[in-house]
Parts: sequence; C-alpha cells; structure tokens
Amino acid sequence: MRPEPEWTAGPPCTAPDEGLHQTVARIAAAGPGATALISGARRVSYADLDRTADAWAAGLIAAGVVPGDLVPIVLPRGEELVTALLAVLKAGAAYALLDPAWPAGRLRDVGEQLGARLVIARDASPIAPVWVPPAGPACPPPDFRPVEVGADAPCCVFFTSGTTGRPKGVLTPHRATARLFQPGTFARFGPGTVVPLAAPVPWDAFSLELWSALLSGGTALIVGEPYLSGPVLRAGIAEHGVGTVWLTSSLFNMIVDEDVAAFGGLRQVLIGGERLSTAHVGRFLRAHPGITLLNGYGPVENVVFATTHPITAADCDRPGGIPLGRPVPGTRVHVLDGTRPCEAGETGEICLSGDGLALRYLGPAALTDERFTELPLGDRTVRVYRTGDLGWWDDDGLLHFGGRADRQVKIRGHRIEPAEVERQIERLLPGVRSCVVLARTDQDGAAAQLVAFCVPVEPGDPLPGSMAALRQGLLPHHRPASVLSIESVPVTAQGKLDERALLAMAGGPRNLALPAAGARPADETTRVVVQVFAEVLGVPAVPADVPFAELGGGSLDAGRVCGRLAARLGRAVPISRLYRHSTAEALAEWLRGTRPAVAPDSAAGPGEVPLSPMQLVYLTKHLVDPADRTGHCLLTWIVEGELDREALTAAIETVHRRHEPLRAAYVADPSPVARLLDIEAPPLEVLPAEPAVEAAIRALRTLFAEELDPGSGDVWRAALVPVAESGTTVFGCVVHHIAFDGWSESVFAGDLAAAYNGVPPAAAPPSLAAARDDYVERLGAADLAAQREYLRAEFADVPDLRWPAGVTTSGATGPGLVEATVPAEVLGRVDARAKDAGTGRFAVLLADWAASLAEVTEQDDFAVGVPVAQRHGPGIEHAVGCHLTMLCVRLRGGALDPVTGAAETGRLFARAFEAQDVPVAEVLRPAGTTGRPPLFQTLFALQDNAIPHLPLEGLRTSFHRQPYLDLPLELHAELWPRAEGGLLLTVYFRQEAVAEIVAEDLVKRFTDRLHTRVPGVAG
Repeated sequence: MRPEPEWTAGPPCTAPDEGLHQTVARIAAAGPGATALISGARRVSYADLDRTADAWAAGLIAAGVVPGDLVPIVLPRGEELVTALLAVLKAGAAYALLDPAWPAGRLRDVGEQLGARLVIARDASPIAPVWVPPAGPACPPPDFRPVEVGADAPCCVFFTSGTTGRPKGVLTPHRATARLFQPGTFARFGPGTVVPLAAPVPWDAFSLELWSALLSGGTALIVGEPYLSGPVLRAGIAEHGVGTVWLTSSLFNMIVDEDVAAFGGLRQVLIGGERLSTAHVGRFLRAHPGITLLNGYGPVENVVFATTHPITAADCDRPGGIPLGRPVPGTRVHVLDGTRPCEAGETGEICLSGDGLALRYLGPAALTDERFTELPLGDRTVRVYRTGDLGWWDDDGLLHFGGRADRQVKIRGHRIEPAEVERQIERLLPGVRSCVVLARTDQDGAAAQLVAFCVPVEPGDPLPGSMAALRQGLLPHHRPASVLSIESVPVTAQGKLDERALLAMAGGPRNLALPAAGARPADETTRVVVQVFAEVLGVPAVPADVPFAELGGGSLDAGRVCGRLAARLGRAVPISRLYRHSTAEALAEWLRGTRPAVAPDSAAGPGEVPLSPMQLVYLTKHLVDPADRTGHCLLTWIVEGELDREALTAAIETVHRRHEPLRAAYVADPSPVARLLDIEAPPLEVLPAEPAVEAAIRALRTLFAEELDPGSGDVWRAALVPVAESGTTVFGCVVHHIAFDGWSESVFAGDLAAAYNGVPPAAAPPSLAAARDDYVERLGAADLAAQREYLRAEFADVPDLRWPAGVTTSGATGPGLVEATVPAEVLGRVDARAKDAGTGRFAVLLADWAASLAEVTEQDDFAVGVPVAQRHGPGIEHAVGCHLTMLCVRLRGGALDPVTGAAETGRLFARAFEAQDVPVAEVLRPAGTTGRPPLFQTLFALQDNAIPHLPLEGLRTSFHRQPYLDLPLELHAELWPRAEGGLLLTVYFRQEAVAEIVAEDLVKRFTDRLHTRVPGVAG
C-alpha cells in the first residue's frame, strides 16, 4: 500500500492551552507531597519546587524581567537550575540554558543574541548583570501570581551550530514541548516515571528528560556526573527506581560495550541523535528482550522528536538500517522533492510541520526564512521546517534516513556545522590561512570525530600549540581530534573538495603524535591507570603526566576508562574525578588518597588478607550486580536413612570454624580484602517436606538462588528437605565462588562427613594469610613481563565466536543443558591417543572439542577459557577456598588440523599455563569489550577433582550435581568423573545467546570424534 505524502500521528495536539509552568503548578496542587526532584540525598516535593520557583519569579520581576524576555541561565545541572527555569517561565519570559564551561567568547555571543537584561548565575558573567538566586527554600510575596501564558508563547531558546561561524538560537513555544508528553504519546510517562536528568543542559534532550517527569507527575533524578555511565545508571535503578532513560547512540553503544547488564530493571530506553549501530542494538535486544527500545529522530527546530520507532530484532537486518519511524503527536512529516511529495521508496528532503515547530531563529529574519517556509501542500498552505536531512517512506509507512543534503554532521548527539568550526579555527589560530574540517566515521558509518586540515600562512609551519589554543577557545564537541598542517587543499578533477584524499592524510582514528611514555611508574596504582588509559586509547603506552584529553581521549573514552578502572579496582571511579584529575598520575594520586588500590602486596589490617585476582573478579561482579548468580556453587546429596539433624548442625559449625574462607567478609573498602569474622555458622534450614526427591531438589535450588552477600560474611548456607514418608532427605549447601572452587567440593564433603561421624579431620588447612603468602611468593618468582608480552601478542586480535543461527530463548529462567557420557573404554582410547601425540588427556579432549566447535561455527580462529587450580603451598590440598585462575587458549591453524591437533593443542595449553600468573582481569583486557564476555565466550574444563562423596555413618548417600543457576560465559563444556568410570559431559548454554540445536550438534560431533578416533590414527 502506498503511503500518503505525509503522515500525522493522532490529533494535531492534545496539550492544554497553557504554559509548562502552569501545568506543573496544577500537578503540585493535586499532589503537593509527590517527589519532583531527587538530588543526592535530598528530595524536593512538587509543592516545595513550585513555591520556591514562585518566590524566585517574584524576584526576577522585581529585577526588571518582563513577559517576552529571553533570560539566560548559567548554572550547573541541579535543583537550582530547575527552579530557575520554572521561575523564568512564571515571570512570563523564556529561558536559555547555557553551559558554565563554555568559553567566555561564546557566552558573550549568545548573550548578545538574547538581548539579556540579566543572567541567572552564581558567579560573575560576561553576558549581563547577574541575578543570584536566593539560598535555600523561599516563599513568594502573599500577593504574587505567576504570569499566565498561552501554549504559543515563547518558552525556551536552544543554541545550535550555524554555518556563519556563530551559534544559532532557536526560539521554541510551550506547545512544542507539551505536545510530547500527553496521554497516548510515543512512550509511557506518568506519576511513576523516574528519569535521570543527565543530558547537557543546553540540549533539547535535557528538555526531554526534565519535562517528561515534571509534566507527568513523575520524578527527575539529577545526575551529578558529566553524563549517564553504567555505574550511575545501575545506582539510579537500584536506589531510586529509574525506569526511563534517554541516551545518545554513542553513549548507548558505550554502555552496551562495557556493561550491558546495567540496563536491567528499566522499562524503556530512548536512543538517537545520530546513526544507530545495529550490532549494539542487537546485543541490547538479546540481553534485555523485555525493555522497550525506541529510536527517536528530530532536529531541535522541532523540539526533541519528530518521529519515533520501537526497535525490534528484525530492524537490525533491514538493508537501510533502523527506521526513523512514525510521527509523534502534533507533528506532520513530509518527504519532498522541492514542493512535490515523494512517492514511497523515493528519496527526498524531510520536512516537518505541526505544533513542534520553533517560532523563529534569533537574529535577522533571513535566517528563519531560509529554513522555515510556507509551502502549498494539497489544498492548503503549510508552514514547514526544511531539515536538510534526506529520507524516504517505505511501503509500511515508516520513515527511513538517507543522509544529509549539506555538510552538517552529528557527533555524540551534537549537531555540528563544519563551516562554523572552520571559521572559529581560522579566528583562533592566526598562523592559519584557511581551514577545512571533516568528520571521520566509525565502523557503523556514524561521524565519530572531527579532523582539522589547516593551510598555514607560512608554508611548512607545523602549527605548534594549535591543539592547546583550540582547547581553550572551542566547545568540547567542536574540538578536532587532530590538527594537520597541509600545503594546499586537494580537489577532484571537477574542482570540488577531495574529502577522501584529505581523510587519507589523517590516517587512522588515533592519528596523534603522543609524547614519549617515559619511565614505568613506580607504584602499582599509577601503573594500573596508565595501562587502562593506553588500552582505551588503543596505543601501546602513554605518559603518566599528560592529560587524558591531550592524549586524544574523548568524553566517552573517559567513561570507558572509569568503568574499567572500577572493575579492576573493585570501587567506583566517577567520570567527574577523571575530569578533575586528568592525568594518570593525578588520578592515581586521588585513588591512593581515598581508597588504596588493589595489588598483590596490598597492605591489609589485622585479620585481613588481600584478595586474589579471581576473587576480585567475583567480588566485582557481585558489587556491580548483586542479583548475579554465576558465583553460586551448589552441592546436593540424597540421603537415605534417619539423618541426625543435631549431628549435622554440629558438623556444619565445625567445618565453618575449620575453613577461614567460609567465615570471612569480602569487601572492597578501603581495599579489596577478605576480612576474618567471628560469626556463627549458617543455621541448618529445614524446608517443608516434599512428595518426591525431584521436588525436594527443586525446593533446595529455589532457596539457594537467593542472594548471598560476601560483603557481610554471608558466603554459604545449608538446608535440607525431607521427602515425605520415605526416610529420605535431600541435603545441600550453596557457597559463593569467592570462597570456593571445584577442588573444595570433596574437601568440604570429607570434612563435613568426618565431623558428623565424630572422626578427627585430616591435617589442618593453611590459613588464608598463609595461602596468600604462598601465592605472593610464587608471583614474586614469576617473569610477569614475559607473560604479559606473550598474552598481548597472542590475544590482541582474537575474534569473537560467531554462533550459528537458530532459535534462541529470550528471558529464559536459567541455562540450557545437553549431556552425554564418555564410557571408560572410550576414555582409555583417548589416553592412548594422548600417548601417541606426546601430550596429555586434556589436550586430546580439548583438540576434539575445538575441532567440533570449528565445524559448528565455521570459524577457524577462536579462544576458549580453561579454569585451572592454583594450589601450590603446603597443606593447600586440605583447604576450602577460591584457589584457581582462568587461562585463555587460542585455537587455530595446527590446533584444528586432524593430524597435528592434539600435539599442537597440548603445546598451546602448556604455553598458556606458563602465563597463568598474570591476573585474569589483565588477560581479558587486550581484546577490549563488545557487550559479550570479552576474549573468550566459551569454557572447556576437565573437572578431574574427586567426587564429593558424603559418607555418613549408618546412611546411604549419593551426590547429585545440580545445574548452574546462571553462566558468566555463553557456553560451558565440562567433563566430570563418574562413580562407575568414564566421564559425564555437561554442556550448559545461555539460551538467549546459543540455540539448543547448536549445543546438541556440538555434543554429537564431539562424542562422535571420541568414539571413532583410535590410537595410531591421525589426530
């Protein structure tokens, strides 16, 4: 069906004919105690906000503000800013939010355009006389009445990029904002809405965040950080019930890359501002199928959004990219060739009309007339805004983006006219004759950064100091990533600017002349920060005393640095701190001065033991997501006979006292340590009887899925479930991985049985401190530099595994599982093959698994994680605890060859084993993050630990291995010893990532290989 030449969503506008401040006052009168703002620990009610804004408005009117004035506000994002803009509206004026960090020249420029009588600020301003807001809550004069205005009255001014070299002021009416937040609009807004207020204050996106809350009776959560990062988002969801967020595409991509789980708990996510990455959108949808994801499109001249589109997984496969969608209420969209409406599939200019349009640009009328025109459309004349964007309708009535008709670009949500930046650079750099600014794109085709190509006045002048001058004089989003001095501007055969040739001169995305890295930092904290700086910037090394921005780091790079440091150090690292302490040296000094960073030789107080690298991984996962269940280790036994509950309770207490890891708190403040506690053992919980063993096992599993809290010493629990009228009991324990590993299973079971039976236990296990000392001693003897060099070289470019297509299950309650057995006689043939290849059993099993994985994925290069025990000190074999690490083995070439597979795999595993002393967090860093588990997405383990038998006197017991509650990786393949001989293969998989048919195919190919390969034959 061919669409009409224009599309309109709903009625023209259902917003009341009143100003935004009047709507807020009505909401305040209806629910005065409801929370309007949250700022830190402070909550501001609608009544308090409305009353204080009235008082400030009275003060503004007394200072000379009259209806129709344009009042600049230069305040940081916060309660005062919101109160001030409401006060301006209540005075009948329009507000303009300006960034206090803008250069003085830009502030003067916009002040002139506004014709401001005064500026609301806390400090002196180059714009106009300052009106300083009163401190604290205030009451208006008894006779004060806010100015009432209609929906067409001026409301606010947004400044955007202009081709003349000056910012362009866009004056918008109240109705343009109000139209977006009426019942039945594009998203869900209401009294329960909690939205972070995190966008830059001059943006119309700030209006989206603020007014979506205040016009619906919701709550705006004021974010003190420069922008919304993963940790800030998590805190907002957990502490304040944030359910709706707006993110630029770049910021959305960063959070998806670094911490996709941070979105958990949201109801709707609005993204846009630039081209969307289908890869990132796809990863989000797979991780959070229950969250509504909306693509929003619209220029500031139409206030926030003109169209929106609820994104589905199918949209990621569209050849034209994710659609812009359909119009929001009160907006009409036209795709025109001149004045002629385009047919479906025909590209034209996107033009907008309706209630969202701005009133005008500030300045000469010609500026407005150029973009806002009256066009005859059908039988009427319509005022439209020509966006300069190209687009087309598809047959389903969805609008698609087709690029720009001019040079305008969007970077991290900022609309940028390169001509404006060119004029500013020519003005700021006297040594430059002319300048061309181009945008370099990322792998998704989105503009990522600016590059300035300058022709100097003096030929050959390298323009020293130019970057420093531009940092002082340009807005952050106008600053080029690099400035290149060129002899002349290249042109094509047709005499046009040769953009391709210019960009080729610029080289890769980090074409920066970095200062020498200098000597290796002396302290561990600075080394960690330097390493993370270099990793994020994609360079081998960076100097510790050069600001991050001068190294080429942008604002989103800063977010990645802080996120990775937080994960590495087990503590929050706010982005604002990196802005204030901009060098690695300065940031490390701040980190040392607040909380000591983790290191193998970290100082610990009495009764405290520094954590191992794997323990730090588990602690970080818990701190980031307390609902994470990948660290829950389950033990379950079926007990036949009369179980002595008192003896079992006493045995639990004995084991608890015997093993220090079970009675420790694992904390990250002030440094990551295990802190020994004098706490009682967990009680033996007795659950109601169940009719059958299977039901009893399920009841235990449900109980053990409840949250453990390592920070308070709640690291393990024990429970039993009687099976009605059978004389059978199902008994089990759950232990957090931070205090447990596979080897610990049999140690734990043996000690528990000995205590129950009244038998003296084996030799006492080493203390936590002794085990840690042995680890540190081993670490001191290791050549860590050589190990790191091997890891960097081996894994820098390892590709992710690409799972075959198949039906995956979003929102599954747990991992899927496929099992198979490896009989003892088959295992004997595996051992014979290993002898022929001069390697061990594990290498043969891993080689066959890798070959099966290669066939199923049609991939000949990938990495596999392999857990290995790190039990080196005396008596450590008797200890319960987390004494392991994770190796990464890259399998390719000869490892996948049918002739050389086993021998080559054995060599690769041995080489990885030699590098086991480098902490796992460092192993994961070289490949960066993509939103999936980094470096390796699958695990292969030969769990050759002893079976955890529980021989209780007078009773028959059998161990039942429970399925995992959750997986840290996408697929785990593990081989377990069977009591009757041979091995049990368990393949667990995340059902949202791997189709069951894929897991079944892997298991079949692997077991077929084991059964058909014979000693003396290739492989």
